[in-house]
Amino acid sequence: MHVAVDAHNLLTDRRGIAVYLRAVLSRMLKDDRCELTLLVRQLLPTLRKRALADQLGSDAFSVSARIPVDAGVVWHPWNGTFFRGAARNVVTMHDAVPFAFPAAGAQKRRSQQEPFEVSAATADRIIADSHFTKGEIEKYLRVEPQRMVVVPLAAGAVFSPGKPQALPDELRGRRYILYVGTLEGRKNVQTLIAAWRRSLAARGIALAIVSADEVPSDVVALRDVTPDRFRDLYRGALCFAFPSLYEGFGLPPLEALSCGTPAVVSRAASLPEVCGDAAHYVDEPGSTEAWELALNTIASSEKLRQELSRLGPLQAMQFSWDRTTQATLDVLAGGA
Repeated sequence: MHVAVDAHNLLTDRRGIAVYLRAVLSRMLKDDRCELTLLVRQLLPTLRKRALADQLGSDAFSVSARIPVDAGVVWHPWNGTFFRGAARNVVTMHDAVPFAFPAAGAQKRRSQQEPFEVSAATADRIIADSHFTKGEIEKYLRVEPQRMVVVPLAAGAVFSPGKPQALPDELRGRRYILYVGTLEGRKNVQTLIAAWRRSLAARGIALAIVSADEVPSDVVALRDVTPDRFRDLYRGALCFAFPSLYEGFGLPPLEALSCGTPAVVSRAASLPEVCGDAAHYVDEPGSTEAWELALNTIASSEKLRQELSRLGPLQAMQFSWDRTTQATLDVLAGGA
């Protein structure tokens, strides 16, 4: 099976989508049944092959700026369809953010929504990474349910229980709450910050945020964190807090669960699918008071933290990149 894969953003993207694509591609490259061509936008695509091979741990693929004529299917893993003309298309959609939270300006709104609309119109199959996302695609893009299949994501093997080997100087010897992600509005981080200031800050418990965005000066800001340092941050946290109002899947909570880190998350969108019974939920995620109560509860109850630490890895074991890859290959081959 010759699969062409849209990899135009793989070298520069730092979001969960790129984590997903690297995890699946690195496994596809070990499958003898699969011939891969990675699609890029550069005029001299072969110059990108070494950098892509370094990320994927193999150079057993071709690189092209256009779809090969003998490719049986093109996989578009970035929500939108950016390479046109394939005989058969499979698209992975991770959410419907541009429709659930449309941009205010007409031009920006159009540029964000159009790639999704092209995918909805041209995809033979759409992979959604949660049942919540499947419902959102059906709701906003009117895609027939029979054209969609749910294939969940997973956490990498690096995320596992244990003691942190090293922590940043700002957190060494301190108790802290951890958040990982952007600070865009739907992530609801300002509610978390306000609740932390009203509950745990005065008790000397820090709030650490891993994000490329600017954070307030009283928050510990962490950037450019490697996977093993991420693991240590999860392992060392008093709890992981995820106040998001809208997630297509939610990799950071699953990574935290894999490390046995007690997680406090919004009961919203896909998060109950991902976290199951292994998290402490905030039923009113937009409420500062609700988050203040949740943070106080988790900080004060060692029994609750121990129970969540026990349940987290068990829940995370239900997800596997190997299973994600196999299910994706089945869809690409025309099954599922």
